[in-house]
Amino acid sequence: MNTPQQFIEAFLQAKATVYCDANARLGPVYREYFGEPLLQRSDYFLLRDRQVVDEVKQSLASATVITRAHFKTADIRARYHLSAVGDSWKIVRIDRECFICRGTGRSGSTACKKCAGEGWYDTKEKAG
Repeated sequence: MNTPQQFIEAFLQAKATVYCDANARLGPVYREYFGEPLLQRSDYFLLRDRQVVDEVKQSLASATVITRAHFKTADIRARYHLSAVGDSWKIVRIDRECFICRGTGRSGSTACKKCAGEGWYDTKEKAG
């Protein structure tokens, strides 16, 4: 069985390959539909995935892997929850680091309302 890190790195590589293929197809679409000056910045609208693995925590049948994507203004972290399935892993949930409290869980002297004090939030759940 691959380690959780190997699994996530393979996932990120497969996703980056698909993004590359999609970006090759998006170029002509942007040239057809975008006018100036937007066309000059059309690369801004391409799909990107620059995640690297920051941290891995593993138990017998589950793991969490934290990744970081670096952008000009900030780093964005994601936390992947993995479950062992047979001889492999499956991603069962993805959280994002809270952009309000920056992962601390605190907003001043109280718990952050966005992440309910967790420092992370599931993009599909409504917190606060």
